[in-house]
Amino acid sequence: MSNKKYLYGASVQGIQSFIFQTNKLKEIVGASALVDNLCKDFFDEEFNVDKESFITQTAGNIKCVVDEGKCKDMVSRFPMLAMQYAPGITISQAVVGLPPDEATVKALSKGKVNELEKRLRIQRNRPVMPLDIGYMGLERARRTGGVGVDRKNNEVMDSGIRAKTEKREEDMLELFRKFILDVKASHVPFDLKHITGKNSENSWIAIVHADGNSIGKLVQDIKPVDFKDFSKKLQEATEEAAKEAFEALNLKLSEKMRRYPIRPVILGGDDLTVIIRADLALKFTEAYLKAFEKQTNEILGQKLTACAGIAYIKQNYPFHYGVDLADALTKEAKKASKDISKDTPPSSLSFYKVLSSFVEPLEEMKKRTLSINAKELYFDHGPFFIHAQDKKSTVGDLICKMDKIKNNEDGLLGAGKLRHWLSLLEKD
Repeated sequence: MSNKKYLYGASVQGIQSFIFQTNKLKEIVGASALVDNLCKDFFDEEFNVDKESFITQTAGNIKCVVDEGKCKDMVSRFPMLAMQYAPGITISQAVVGLPPDEATVKALSKGKVNELEKRLRIQRNRPVMPLDIGYMGLERARRTGGVGVDRKNNEVMDSGIRAKTEKREEDMLELFRKFILDVKASHVPFDLKHITGKNSENSWIAIVHADGNSIGKLVQDIKPVDFKDFSKKLQEATEEAAKEAFEALNLKLSEKMRRYPIRPVILGGDDLTVIIRADLALKFTEAYLKAFEKQTNEILGQKLTACAGIAYIKQNYPFHYGVDLADALTKEAKKASKDISKDTPPSSLSFYKVLSSFVEPLEEMKKRTLSINAKELYFDHGPFFIHAQDKKSTVGDLICKMDKIKNNEDGLLGAGKLRHWLSLLEKD
């Protein structure tokens, strides 16, 4: 076996579709735990790569420098092991050979990392054969269409559902412990009714997605040897910001609220996705965006900003559509922020409340529900910025106007009068 070194990269495909495949919160949480563990503890146990050899090792992303024997072992076994561990997940892999003068993480050039990224993008476009290919006569899981492998409570389960639900609740608390270190499983939601506090499927929840601004541009200027430290500090800043936002809600458990009405699903790098009770979403998101700026400034020594999207949906609305909507809202906020400054886009958020069962692009939904074309009236004033911007609305402005409507002389009837005025505009 030669002593030649290789830059190995692996990337998990379809993370969001895997996590949000169903509306069962326990399955969502279980899928999140599988993805978070796959490229960390699971990978370490199988391949035992020296920690100093990693450039990055996060949920869904691995880059490391290894010798030829280790590289062949990972390339041949990791995709199959990943599909067995988390059925429904696929792995893209790529390898770049390293010359002797770049055979360590410290000596690695940016060009080799860029070449690896290019090869990974090519691999993502290649279809992967799933492990479970059932014949026509086999029974399938009704909620996913996957090949049935087990049955629980009179429901056929495919291998993906089984993997997502077979862990004990105590083993699905790692992400929530970023909020509260010593939290008990009995205080954490594992069903959507634990978040809403109601059994009705008409109860409102929110999916919040947040993403850092211009992180890709910033990463381009970081040397490979420094990237691991940057990733670690960015992760720490994101987790601390999420914890600070959670604490800003000032939630107290009681007989009425026995579980916290929030569940983090993705918390890695500069990404955050949480499921939260609808009335808490705006306060949490505003607090997170402010805390992200503060924590990155303190931990990274450079203030970074982020944008977020809040999708308000009924708890029986398909989650994958809700996640797509939150992502689209985040992109809308990012575009508005970059229109102000491409170098340092200000933090902002967008939100939308789904009032119908139609699944349409965000632009079409807003056109149908937030405008009266005959009078050229538009009721979409977002995105809303965290800090004051010239001729732009802020979250503070929005909250102030909401308080005025709620606290007028008629109390909550003020919102009803506003809705009545809107209905008259459409009829007139």
